[in-house]
Amino acid sequence: MAKVRLNVLLSTELDAFLKALAEEEGVSKAELFRRALSVLKAYQQQIKIGRKHLGFTSDPSKLEAELVGVLTSV
Repeated sequence: MAKVRLNVLLSTELDAFLKALAEEEGVSKAELFRRALSVLKAYQQQIKIGRKHLGFTSDPSKLEAELVGVLTSV
């Protein structure tokens, strides 16, 4: 897959959060950015088919849809 470089300006607070989260997850800030966009993409796909909420549940048997593989490296 072809890749494109993207430069993004962030507030110092958001950059600090991204850096801390990247260290905690053991991935790069760029990888976290890709993961966040993947979640947004999955959310938009669900909206298109009439599912308007994204959330968390303690009972997976009640899920209408599951976002599998969205938060892992591709």
